[in-house]
Amino acid sequence: MLPDTEQLMAIASHYWPASMKAALEEGNPEFVRRSSRWDEALQFIPQWHGFLADLDTLLPGFTVGDGTVPSQSSFRCIAYPAKGVPLPPVPWVVVGCVSILAPVFTVYGISFEYEGRKRREARLHQSPLPEAMAGTARLIAQELETRFGVQELPREVAAIPVPVTVQWTEPPQSTLFDALFDSEPTIVP
Repeated sequence: MLPDTEQLMAIASHYWPASMKAALEEGNPEFVRRSSRWDEALQFIPQWHGFLADLDTLLPGFTVGDGTVPSQSSFRCIAYPAKGVPLPPVPWVVVGCVSILAPVFTVYGISFEYEGRKRREARLHQSPLPEAMAGTARLIAQELETRFGVQELPREVAAIPVPVTVQWTEPPQSTLFDALFDSEPTIVP
């Protein structure tokens, strides 16, 4: 069952400090709790890697990568619509995130503009996604829900401001999306 908004706000406040000053304090209690939660979540790395391998099989013609960074609050998979080493410039990617803090997930897209082979701009897309990304996003969402028993966090709930500092994002800009998944969602390899 999807936690209600009040529960999600409490979770965000439990794992992220209220101010930048508190965030910069060494060993702040929220950081300690989040680090402990990551230690617990890392026990599921074999299952996560199995999920990525299966997703790679389900998406022929795609490169599936792991975009998980422990400074954020989720495991992240990235589906690039191309293969190759090095990977050629791609017009877009689809990203799936499973929160380590709550039983929720999200799937979003990123489109890119390039100057030559160098990315110049990344644009975030949330539901409804552009048609080119929609099928891939649906597949990733189904697999996340089935594999991990998590529910999709509705976009309108994800956009709710939270009174916490997530990395360098401070209130009133910080949202449940930032706290539960990633405060810099367009940064992908």
